[in-house]
Amino acid sequence: MFIFLGVALLLYLLDLSLQSQAGFDQAQAMLNNFIVKLVAWAVVAALLYHLIAGIKHLLMDLGIGETKQGARTGALIVMSLSGIATVTAGIWIW
Repeated sequence: MFIFLGVALLLYLLDLSLQSQAGFDQAQAMLNNFIVKLVAWAVVAALLYHLIAGIKHLLMDLGIGETKQGARTGALIVMSLSGIATVTAGIWIW
């Protein structure tokens, strides 16, 4: 639910920014707000985690990491890559 509503917010900001120069300035002013920036970062972080975990599940569908140890290793890799991606996104957004 959070990702769905968050993507709606990001699409609204994209639409607003593409309407005109005034719309772009308004979207930019909104993104300078701490709360909006924090929500955008949280949505991007959730999307990145969802993407990385989805790739892990695709690999599991191919038979990679189906054992108990493989699942633990896969979870560790997903959490590590998600953390790195979240920090990188935070640097990019802030």
